[in-house]
Amino acid sequence: MNLQQIIDQLNLTVLTESREFVSIAPTGGYSSDLLSCVMAGAKKGYLWITLQAHLNIVAVAALNELAADGSVAVDVVQKAIKDLGINPEKPNPATS
Repeated sequence: MNLQQIIDQLNLTVLTESREFVSIAPTGGYSSDLLSCVMAGAKKGYLWITLQAHLNIVAVAALNELAADGSVAVDVVQKAIKDLGINPEKPNPATS
């Protein structure tokens, strides 16, 4: 299933700039509102479901994607985690 099909079937409103959503096929999903859990558990290509509306979610999503690609050095990710106040050691409530 591609992202456009998900958007259509769930009647979602796209709030980002338009893209070729038909060419994006999520490989899994992750649902969490705790940013530290997302940093630890979400994988590249996953669809992330959250109730969060804070701008930090954009940074977390971008860091996850860049780290998965190897496009960002570990020290840059560590600085972002510190600057955003994310606790990567916090237990994942889905597994603890």
